[in-house]
Amino acid sequence: MKTKINQYNDYINHLSGNILLGCDGFVDETYEIVEVRKSQTEFTAIENLKDFGKLIVDRAGGGVGVEIVPKRRCEGGFGINSGRIAACLGLKPVLPGLYGKKEIDPAFHEFVDTCELTSLGDPALTLAFEFSNGKLLMSDLGAVSNLRWADFEKHYSKEKITELFTDVDILGLGYWSLTSNFDDLFMGFMKQYETLKPPRRMFFDFADIKKKSSESFIQSLEMIQKYNSKIPMTFSLNHHEIMELCSRIGVDCKEATPEAISAALPIARDKIGFDELVVHTPDFAVASSKTEGEAIAMQERQTNVIRLAGAGDSFNGGYMCASLGELPIKQRLVLANAATAFFVTHGTGPTKQQLIDQIEKASDK
Repeated sequence: MKTKINQYNDYINHLSGNILLGCDGFVDETYEIVEVRKSQTEFTAIENLKDFGKLIVDRAGGGVGVEIVPKRRCEGGFGINSGRIAACLGLKPVLPGLYGKKEIDPAFHEFVDTCELTSLGDPALTLAFEFSNGKLLMSDLGAVSNLRWADFEKHYSKEKITELFTDVDILGLGYWSLTSNFDDLFMGFMKQYETLKPPRRMFFDFADIKKKSSESFIQSLEMIQKYNSKIPMTFSLNHHEIMELCSRIGVDCKEATPEAISAALPIARDKIGFDELVVHTPDFAVASSKTEGEAIAMQERQTNVIRLAGAGDSFNGGYMCASLGELPIKQRLVLANAATAFFVTHGTGPTKQQLIDQIEKASDK
């Protein structure tokens, strides 16, 4: 095992590359929900998301009133949450997005020095309710939904757009289901690589696939697939999203277990024509690559969780960093799992040494 740790150590300490992620931006106002109030200062929060769901179902037909207690007001979104991991590991990701129209919103101040932020407008708002085993997110998507490639062209000069998209190693685009003009943004991104050297990989997180129709979903997949031979495409999903993907494209995957997902992934990957599919869960991660085959990396479920909103994006950020070099597919999953485990237990991304230490703790390396 020492040899593997040395491999991780060498890779992480020599990490380099350019990451460009677009182009959302959310402010998350995060709360917990009171179950029992003991006094003005003491209360017990609803710990289990299923219990909160049961409360709503039990009171259907009447009304449900709950007390919420603020936990934090912070940054949110694919770009900033995924980019955080790269920034903490010493890279400086380029993150065009929605961080404030007149000035950078205080929620994003910690990223001003570690990331290259350029703001196209005000962020969207998400109300996040955290539980020990999940989260409920409710977003006002107006700002994100209205964003188009034309806003890039209006905000940046042609020279600056060329600069942004030049020498990019990993290009990422997130939250398809939350972005009405996702296809328009994607085509704007692809237009740049008609003349520029393409990235070594492009990374997607579609978010909640169920939110959009199968027709629009398949249309987006077919559009992206056309560029896969030019830029290898990676599609990242959680355990709910992989089940929905398989259902929509007619691939049999009856349960969200490592073995079942590992068997279904290459079939699904081949059917949609992407280079790579990656699935992340609190207990394991699975990937299928056209050139490397399949891999599973088990993950101990974290118990001392302090922050869940952004966990999936932290996995994405870790996986993108792991994709900058020549790490094998299993080790990319291990590194991404470690980035997630550190984030949910510390509320931020790990330094290089903290990431190495987190990997050493893992039983499956």
